[in-house]
Amino acid sequence: MLKTTLLRLLEALATLLCATLLLFLLIRIAPGDPVQILLGRPGEAGVTDTAMQERQAAELRERLGLEDPVAVQYGRWMERLLRLDLGESIHTGRSVGAELAERLPATAALALAALAIQLALGLGLGIASALRAGGMSDQLIRIVCVVLASTPAFVLGLGLLLVFAVRLGMYEISSAATLARLWLPAATLGLIGAPQLIRVVRANLLSEFGQVYIVAARARGLGRGRLALHALRNSLASIVTVAALSLAALISGAVVIESLFAWPGVGKYALDSIMLKDYPVIQGYALVMIALMIGLHLAVELVYALLDPRIRRQGRRIRHDAV
Repeated sequence: MLKTTLLRLLEALATLLCATLLLFLLIRIAPGDPVQILLGRPGEAGVTDTAMQERQAAELRERLGLEDPVAVQYGRWMERLLRLDLGESIHTGRSVGAELAERLPATAALALAALAIQLALGLGLGIASALRAGGMSDQLIRIVCVVLASTPAFVLGLGLLLVFAVRLGMYEISSAATLARLWLPAATLGLIGAPQLIRVVRANLLSEFGQVYIVAARARGLGRGRLALHALRNSLASIVTVAALSLAALISGAVVIESLFAWPGVGKYALDSIMLKDYPVIQGYALVMIALMIGLHLAVELVYALLDPRIRRQGRRIRHDAV
C-alpha cells in the first residue's frame, strides 16, 4: 500500500510538471498583448500614438520580463513556484496567491453547496429510479436527466435568474458572497451535475439487485428500502469517485456560473484576468486547478483501497508474486 501510494505521488508530480510546461506555452502563444491592454491601444479614447507611450510600453515589458526568451521566463516562473510564489498580477500588482486565497473560500462554499444538492438529488432520485425500474417514475426521472444533461449551464442559470430574480424578486444580484445569494448558483450547478450521479446510482443498484446476497435478503422478507441500502453500501466506491470528481469539476468549472451570478470566486477572477491577458493570474489559477484535480484523483484511488478490501488484497498478492 505504501509503495503504491509513493508511486502515485511520483506520477502526480510528473503530471504536474508536464502541465506547467504545456500551460506556460499555451498562454504565451495565445493572441493578445497584456501591455497594450494595460496601457491602451492607439486610437482608443484618451490614447494617442506617441513616443512616450512606446517608451512606457517598452519599460513595462522590460520590468515584467516579457522581452526575455520564453525559456528564461519559464525558468523564472518555475523558480518562484518552488518557493510557492505564484507571482504578481500585471494589473493590480498584488500577489496572485493572496488574491486567489481571498476568493477561494467563496468558490469552495459554492462548490460544496452545489455538491450537497447534487448528492441529495443523485442518491434520492437514483434509488427511486432503480426501485421502480421500467415504471412511469423511472421513465420520468430518465427524461429529466437527459434534459438537464443537455442544457448548458449558462442557459439554465439565465432561466433561473429570469424566474427568481426578475419575475419573483426572490434573488438579489450583487457582488457580495452571502448565504442569501448562494442558493441559486448552487442550485444551478447542482442540477447540472445531478444527472451523472443519478445514472451511476441507478446502474449500480440495478447491478447489485441481481447479486445472490440481495436475492437471499429478499427471500428473508427484507423491504425494498433496506435492500437498496445494502446494495448502496456495496456501490460506495463508484459513488465516491463520481462525487470527488464532481467536486473538482465544480471548483474548477464554475467560471461561467460565477460570472453569470456575479459570485466573487476564483472562477470570475480568472475570467476577468483572461480578458485582460494577465499572465501570472491565468497561470496561477490554472496551476492550482490542475493540482486540485490531480490531488483529488490520488485521494479517490486511496479511498478506493479503503472501501474495497479486494484492492488491498490484490496489491499484497502482486507483491507476494514479485517476491
